[in-house]
Amino acid sequence: MENPAELSLIIPALNEEDTLRRLLPQLFALAPCPQVIVSDGQSKDKTASVASDLGATVVSGPPGRGAQLNRGVTQASGSTLFFLHADSFFPEHSYHMLLQTLRESPELDGGALRFSLAGTVGAWPRIYEHMVHIRNRTLQLPYGDQGFFLRTHLWEDTTQFADWPLMEDVEWWERIQRQYTMRILPWPLVTSARRFEQRGYLTSAVRNLSTMARYRWGTSPFILAKEYYK
Repeated sequence: MENPAELSLIIPALNEEDTLRRLLPQLFALAPCPQVIVSDGQSKDKTASVASDLGATVVSGPPGRGAQLNRGVTQASGSTLFFLHADSFFPEHSYHMLLQTLRESPELDGGALRFSLAGTVGAWPRIYEHMVHIRNRTLQLPYGDQGFFLRTHLWEDTTQFADWPLMEDVEWWERIQRQYTMRILPWPLVTSARRFEQRGYLTSAVRNLSTMARYRWGTSPFILAKEYYK
């Protein structure tokens, strides 16, 4: 009988067939091989079939990142859950260091990795990375593109993601770190610069700050999502 994977990678996806064609082979090349689960949000393209053909476990349901992440966990068999965006790249060294940390630090319940735009050239990506590092150091607040993880035995109703279309990552982290020992680890998880390049780095930074401020002031995540995804 095969040993269960140490990590169950859970990827929420909506119309991501092209990014999955790039991401999934990279993940399956990691050793020891993780369990890979794609939680499809009723994509209009071939997201589900591409994921299945490439070897991922696929679960489908209505769109919404929080709900998709929760559905993905229902298929997880690894000892640690790792929530990964479809436009990410998981460096081999970061993967191995994460596994080593999980083995050697039983007191660590979960956490996130370091934000990185490695592979994207220019001054703006470095500035943006630095801004994220400042937020992480001063507020201890990572976002979902840093790859949240949590030991599977801790998953229960109180550790599920809010069924929100936006800010589910912020709400989850702030709630979970009050209950468990969470840490932002120093190894990078590379995220795609596509959305920053489409909107502009400065525009993205201002938009994120504005969205966070309005969330803090009590604006509904559903209202924020309608405006954010215009």
